[in-house]
Formats: sequence, C-alpha cells, structure tokens
Amino acid sequence: MGDEYGVHVSGDGRISGPIAMGAHARAVVVNGGDPAGGEAGALLERLERLLAAHEADLAEPARARRDAGDIRQELAETEPDRSRILDALSRLSARAAEVAPVVEVVSQLRALFP
Repeated sequence: MGDEYGVHVSGDGRISGPIAMGAHARAVVVNGGDPAGGEAGALLERLERLLAAHEADLAEPARARRDAGDIRQELAETEPDRSRILDALSRLSARAAEVAPVVEVVSQLRALFP
C-alpha cells in the first residue's frame, strides 16, 4: 500500500464536521461552553448594551433583559441547551421587533445555534 491518502466528498461538496487523513491522524470535536470560541459571549454583551440603549423602544424591556440573562446563564453551562437559547432568542425577537440593531444581533446569535 502507498502513502497516498484521499478524501471523496459526494453531494454538494460541503463538509460539516471534523476530517482527519493520513497515518495516525486524529480529528477531535469538543462540544460545550460558548460556541464559536467566544463569539456568542461577545454578541450577548453587545445585545445587553443595545437593550439598555433602546429600552424606551422595547415592548417589554424588563422581560427582554431577563431573556438575555437566560441566554447568558445557559451559555455558562457545560452543555448549553440549544432549545432554551433559541426560545429566549425568539422571545427577544418579538419584544424588540421595532429595534433593528437588537434584531440584527439576535439574528447573529441565532445563527450560532443551527
């Protein structure tokens, strides 16, 4: 056998997940904690600043802050519950529907939890 390795991808050519090839290759996935290497935490901080800045424009500002707190608490878990995060983001979308900057950050956060 030769020292040549190859990967065949069928379908649309997109790969999702770890791939390792070659002698003694390893692919490791670590799930848990903040997704995207801290991106969710940075977006959440931005969201909280925007909620404070646009409090007068929000339908229910206290509940919007509580939703953001729920997301922060869930992200602190070893294994965050994706559905709890998405539920809180849905509520935030409804409470901030008229505030485009908040909706934009909510959408960016939602994209981290497909």
